[in-house]
Amino acid sequence: MESVGEKRLKNFLAKYVDREVDDAYLTLYNDSGDTARVFASLHERLDREFDWMNLKARNGRSGHFNAENSRALLDVIDEVDELYKSLEKAGRSVELSPEYHRVLTASRVWLEPSGGSPIPEGFTPVDVDKYEPAFTLGDAAITLPNHSKANLKVVGEGAYAMVHKFTDPNYDITIARKKLKHGADEEEVDRFRREFDTMKSLDFPYILQVYRFSEADNSYTMEYCHSTLLDYVKKRNNKKEFDFALRKRMALQFLYGVNFLHMKKIMHRDLSYKNVLIREYPEGPFTIKLSDFGLAKLAESDLTKSGAEIFGTIVDPALEKFMSFKPVNDIYAVGFVLSYIFKGTKNLVPDGTDLGKIVHKCSHSDPAKRYQGVRKIIAAVEELAPEALDKSD
Repeated sequence: MESVGEKRLKNFLAKYVDREVDDAYLTLYNDSGDTARVFASLHERLDREFDWMNLKARNGRSGHFNAENSRALLDVIDEVDELYKSLEKAGRSVELSPEYHRVLTASRVWLEPSGGSPIPEGFTPVDVDKYEPAFTLGDAAITLPNHSKANLKVVGEGAYAMVHKFTDPNYDITIARKKLKHGADEEEVDRFRREFDTMKSLDFPYILQVYRFSEADNSYTMEYCHSTLLDYVKKRNNKKEFDFALRKRMALQFLYGVNFLHMKKIMHRDLSYKNVLIREYPEGPFTIKLSDFGLAKLAESDLTKSGAEIFGTIVDPALEKFMSFKPVNDIYAVGFVLSYIFKGTKNLVPDGTDLGKIVHKCSHSDPAKRYQGVRKIIAAVEELAPEALDKSD
């Protein structure tokens, strides 16, 4: 079944099916599969406008780029942007040659849609290349350290990154790769690298393990998990085999992971149903894995965003500034995650049961009345019995 991203890409590519393209450009993209025609068309149109831009700049007409050509180049720039987005949503990517990327980035600043555009002084002529591809597909496969290749398949998408999986042919092991999206700014790149460094420093069964960072494309490899907590519980919530014992085991693994972070003086700051992953094993066993440490912060350090603006999925209403985040603010989100694990609801379970008392104490509106440490939550959950989920004292 096609994903929404795959349908979007398919619709975008369909626009180019009947568009005339010079065979010389099509030949450059013989190995580009379904994107060959769009790559060739965009490349040909870019070269046409770049040639004219070079000519106008050489003729010394104070670098006046005609109105029609300005509009044509702006249209191509918009189409290149849409190409990036469509491929990204389908779990694929494209790389533009450095020279063409340089010119398009600079042109956005001075191109005007009407009346022509004054070419800036000091304009560096475009090195137009009609004999090498300007567009190159990425994320179809990954090259491993031993130079073997493995096919990539998209498995997830966040605000800043795409996640693919691949099977290492040397060990027959499935591995995940998280890659920062195209167009990320310097702050996002720094945050992404710090996320990896934080996770790399942690060695614990319930923390997602990361392996290798690639500076070349801002990506890193990590252990593959089959599902998010959100999807895992939703799929099994009404099934008899997903019983109290399994839910309790899941809750305790989650709490062990959070407790380990707090012992290491690290606050996650974005605990949620999607940032808790499930690694599944044959015949039913599973392991909880805390992931997505992009907002994580050491208690005595400013590792990531720390200003007044508050980020995260389950936001503590008592938190006034993100820089003031403390372990007790993580505990607010813990209540919601526990409620979801045991009952499959994002709303907090009623306060009348033993489970409800734990959940509501975690997420109390007054931080001073919450559990002040995860160990006490662990002790309370360990005491839970099946009948205590539906009966009050």
